[in-house]
Amino acid sequence: MKFGMPTMIEYNTIEENVKLAKRLNLSFVELNMDLPYCILSDKLKDFATEYDIEFTIHLSEKLDVGELDNDIRNAYLKKIEAIVERGVQLNIKKYNLHLDPGIHFSLPNKKIFIYEKYLDEYKKSLKDSCAFLNELGKKFGVQIMFENLKLPDYLKEGFKIVGAFDNLFFTLDMGHDLKNNSNAEEFFLGFNNGINHIHIHDFNGKSDHMALGTGVMNIKKKILLIKKLDVYAVIEVKQEMELVESVNYLKNNKIVMK
Repeated sequence: MKFGMPTMIEYNTIEENVKLAKRLNLSFVELNMDLPYCILSDKLKDFATEYDIEFTIHLSEKLDVGELDNDIRNAYLKKIEAIVERGVQLNIKKYNLHLDPGIHFSLPNKKIFIYEKYLDEYKKSLKDSCAFLNELGKKFGVQIMFENLKLPDYLKEGFKIVGAFDNLFFTLDMGHDLKNNSNAEEFFLGFNNGINHIHIHDFNGKSDHMALGTGVMNIKKKILLIKKLDVYAVIEVKQEMELVESVNYLKNNKIVMK
């Protein structure tokens, strides 16, 4: 079990994040590839050595591998391949990816999700992508993990496809799960390959990505699951002050982070 932090929007360099992680006794920094300063340069090796820190990658939220247009989807997969290929040169082993709910049409009384309406087409596209990503993970010896946002029935079908591959895994986002009351935790635990990564943040009844201990989440219970699974856990808050508050909460409750 290791705890880490996401890269902060308030910062402008990776090293700023690394210094904060070390100050808070965290083990790794999750690089968000939507942030322009998260560049996979050789400096990451220097930081890893100098600060005794690890890195993981949160792939861009734009990379929707269920996309129905094959040309666009294949471009996304090539981008993921390029990031993994570069990442392994920097000793990065974990790659997180959203299972995107897709485009929707807003009608006066409801929303219609394209993937739900065209479920067979969606499942075929996602299965093709998962086959590619499964082999990519094997080729480079890395873990590619799919994260829950919401969990309607059509996305459960998507996660079942992910779970059928032997080298694809799940990121359980505990805050998303609580906010949406989606039972993703129980659902993911039903698969053999299961949960390989955790995002933890509190939910106060209105907003998620809140500091630990400021909402309604049973933090101690969730930490017990993280310990049992022995996985990497990102304290996925958005600002330094919330991260500091979260780490202090864990310390004050005598929760060991390594």
